[in-house]
Amino acid sequence: MQTLKPPKLNKGDTVGIVAPSLPIFPSFRKNYEIGKQELIKMGFKIKEGKNINKVRWWAGGAPKEQAEDINSMFADSEVKAIIAQTGGHSAISVLEHINFDLIKSNPKPFIGMSDITTYHIAFFAKTGLVGLHMDDITYGMGWNWQNFMTHKNYVSQLFFNVLTNNKPLGNIKPLSTWENWREGKAEGMLIGGNLHLINTLIGTPYFPPLETFNGTIFYWEEEAITMYNIARALYQLKYLGVFEKISGMAVGKITHLKKPSQEEIKEPTAKELVLDILKEYNSPILANMDFGHYTVNIPMPVGIKASLDTFNKTFDIIESAVT
Repeated sequence: MQTLKPPKLNKGDTVGIVAPSLPIFPSFRKNYEIGKQELIKMGFKIKEGKNINKVRWWAGGAPKEQAEDINSMFADSEVKAIIAQTGGHSAISVLEHINFDLIKSNPKPFIGMSDITTYHIAFFAKTGLVGLHMDDITYGMGWNWQNFMTHKNYVSQLFFNVLTNNKPLGNIKPLSTWENWREGKAEGMLIGGNLHLINTLIGTPYFPPLETFNGTIFYWEEEAITMYNIARALYQLKYLGVFEKISGMAVGKITHLKKPSQEEIKEPTAKELVLDILKEYNSPILANMDFGHYTVNIPMPVGIKASLDTFNKTFDIIESAVT
């Protein structure tokens, strides 16, 4: 698949804000406004989507309304990048209304994590667009950056650099204790996001062809599900043939796991589970990395080359995400 890199941003450029998943609930408003100010402090202007204050069930408007804002931002020559206000639950319902030809003709950085994984994978599958898996407005800049203040300067600089510099980010320093789950080195294109949201696209027109995973570093994080649901998701990818193709795996934060419904179940650790399911393979696994939920997010651009070394617990982004 041909990777489609968007043009880099400059200070003074306009970033469009959309609500492509959860709406801006009243309880989100304070953090949303804080997040907007973080963008402005970086030197960017902002432009909100027409439907950004809509609310429908668990979504920021009807699927067509959410898609209208996304399509409009890609069509708007004033807007140089697009960022989600936060993640949520509704992204998959929006995909059928997205104008992928428009995206291919007007590539722009599309930024977010969690449910925004759905867009990153779908956009990459349909157009080759690099997906900027990193902090969003409300949950990322408005909450994570304020609650992990010791890491804020570093992560905000990474955020700015990945958008404005057409040189690779290079070495990414650990902000917590990264773990060597299986030793080795890997180099390849990054592809991943939230685990169960990646899997919801399997069997749809929005999932990449299997050969896309040849030599990739597959990354994932997870939050608020059971360990056996993580197992199901990993087995699904195993049976699809993904794990026999990848060169390495990067595991982010696994947080707020739910207890099994039967109290007698003795659960494995996440490491034990992953090593058991992937025991036929020898690809290295670097884990507990700084991306996912309840953490600041280092950039993990879908479609961009990276390398990892589990013995030294190092991770490098060796290709630029923008041109």
